[in-house]
Amino acid sequence: MRRFIRNSISILLAAVLLFGFFPAANKSSAEDICSEILSGMTTEEKICQMLVVSFGYYSDGSGSQILSDPVKNALNKYCFGGIILFAQNTAENADTVRYIDAVQSENASGGYSRMQLLVCVDQEGGTITRLGHGTQTPGNMALGAIEDINAAYTAGSIIGSELAALGISVDFAPDVDINSNPSNPVIGVRSFSDSASNVSDRGIKYMSGLMSAGTIAALKHFPGHGDTSTDSHTGLPLVNSSYDQLKQRELIPFQRCIDAGAEMVMTAHIQFPQIENTTYISKSTGEKVYLPATLSKKIISDILRGDMGFDGVVITDGMMMDALGKHFDIYDTAKLAINAGVDLLLMPVASYGSNGIKLLENYISRLVTMAENGDISMEKVDAAVTRILRLKQRHGLTMPYDGSNLQSRIEEAENLVGSAAHHAQEWELAKSAVTLIKNEDCTLPLNRSNEKTIILTSDDSENLSMQYAVDLLRNDGKTPNGTAIEIYSYKDRSLDYLRGKIRGADNVIVVSEVRSASALRGSTARMIDSLIDSVHENGNRFVLLSANLPYDAARFQKADAIILAYSSKGMNEDPRVNEGASLQYGPNLPAAVYCIFSVDDSPKGKLPVQIPVLSSDHHFTDQILYERCFSLSYSQQPCFTPTPEPTPNVNDEPEPLETQSAEPQSTEIISAVPIVSVAPEESREPFTPSPTEKSGNAANETSGFSPLIIILIAGCLTLVTVTTLVLLKRKR
Repeated sequence: MRRFIRNSISILLAAVLLFGFFPAANKSSAEDICSEILSGMTTEEKICQMLVVSFGYYSDGSGSQILSDPVKNALNKYCFGGIILFAQNTAENADTVRYIDAVQSENASGGYSRMQLLVCVDQEGGTITRLGHGTQTPGNMALGAIEDINAAYTAGSIIGSELAALGISVDFAPDVDINSNPSNPVIGVRSFSDSASNVSDRGIKYMSGLMSAGTIAALKHFPGHGDTSTDSHTGLPLVNSSYDQLKQRELIPFQRCIDAGAEMVMTAHIQFPQIENTTYISKSTGEKVYLPATLSKKIISDILRGDMGFDGVVITDGMMMDALGKHFDIYDTAKLAINAGVDLLLMPVASYGSNGIKLLENYISRLVTMAENGDISMEKVDAAVTRILRLKQRHGLTMPYDGSNLQSRIEEAENLVGSAAHHAQEWELAKSAVTLIKNEDCTLPLNRSNEKTIILTSDDSENLSMQYAVDLLRNDGKTPNGTAIEIYSYKDRSLDYLRGKIRGADNVIVVSEVRSASALRGSTARMIDSLIDSVHENGNRFVLLSANLPYDAARFQKADAIILAYSSKGMNEDPRVNEGASLQYGPNLPAAVYCIFSVDDSPKGKLPVQIPVLSSDHHFTDQILYERCFSLSYSQQPCFTPTPEPTPNVNDEPEPLETQSAEPQSTEIISAVPIVSVAPEESREPFTPSPTEKSGNAANETSGFSPLIIILIAGCLTLVTVTTLVLLKRKR
């Protein structure tokens, strides 16, 4: 027995040594592979590995994509880091798989050991989607309205699995910008919330959902795009916030997602003069502009990499966007971005057609020269390529492309992408997001018998969404006897025409589609005001269905009921006609209509943003009309004019990022929106990623119990058991 115990101890020690050294050996092996690849690369190969390009769309005339000869030659000659796809490249599932296969195969033919391309796309969900047949999901602000944060994980896993089935490896998502400025023209419903904790919680979950499918998530737009008044696609935004202020709000979701294992971050083309005051003479205006975040060493190297500890891949937003293209020389942007610490340059030139390929070749040649003569730091280039190689190595992309089993991959994609099962999950998410914030005199649900309801949509593309919901209601037995529902679009219709249509209706539902603050003051808003008055003059009920930004709830307070959907995307075809293979469609509008009529489907969503009071000329004021987290339900009786629910203690908000000393600090204090009746942000328990969620993070592989700990515990239990048995035997 003593010999047995000695042998058990020896085995245990051997296991400890074996498993104790293996993780380090594996890590060392991965580093050795990347170092070996890097050492064998030319300067041109390194520069090309830092480029993510787009080749546009070419067709063979029958609707299938092909690679033009110039594109084939470019893929053979240069080892690009990746490509980005757009809606025209991903319209049909089978065609998308074939196209990606052709691109990867052509790239591989450039050399036996040629590593694979990162295949990238913007598939955020909601309003920003590219897959022609993909499951759209309700979008970020809708997910922010769902109380269960795991809804964001579900949405991320649906999107991640569909991208993986098509051969797409990188999703430029989630958008973790805080919609702190309700007037910002570019983020809006792409943001989860105007709360740092809401955005953080759901950003982590969404990212984890993508990673669970093997898809690389790219947080955007660092260091935050939610407080801008300019769209960086059309201009160069400026945010006059200090570093201290960013740490109190915008940087919180990025830091929490980085801590949870983010592998990629996308930069924003935004000026932050209190942080980066280096200027550049605009090539179009001749005026001085500040270096935007994308080109700033202070923001990329000092803050993101230094203070926040991010050692993953940094990719720029599109380099041809007007924020850069109008003001900066293309070679200066490359030099500044790389020297700032950026790893991947996204669409640095318009590489479409034969002329575009020539432009790309000249660009590569020039950057190689700049690197070799020291204008671009070779140390920065090597560091960037090393990070890219690590990312690719973790995802199996340093291995040569295996193009086998193409037909089976096509079949898998067609069965999974936009599947009935995914749409069923999407439908439940969309219903859970629907938010009721006004319901005077029990206007909703519309469950009264023998009533006529008119639905007025903002565009013909929404009519099918409404009919889809009405048919579902009837099929599910949700509409009372004698209910009549008619659907019309108010686009390009006169007020007299619309008044004629709603005459005699007991209920009128109008879809309001507000995409910017200026729409609150437009002709459509005035038309809706007139319709509300007409309905009330006839003694009938008016329901406002807010289909995009929820701030229109403040504009139309005369409505009897206000319900929020957070996305206005319609349908191109009825999904029941070709179930599982229909074009992508927006679930939010039909889900809201379903809830409007169904007694059993009371809205469950909670406001993810604060809604300010509007001034007499319909501009935002400092007062808050509806607090964040406010909601109503059909079970709340008697019906009443809502007053905000108590908001949880502000102390439950995640701690701001720790103040660093790298930059001069400001003592200025900032709030999410300048308000009079301040509502603290909602309470959230600090989120700790589960072992499953952490497993996708190669940079932070410390989740759960390590094999070493498990072996030690098991060994100790074995020894205790054996010793106990020996002692018992001796006593006997």
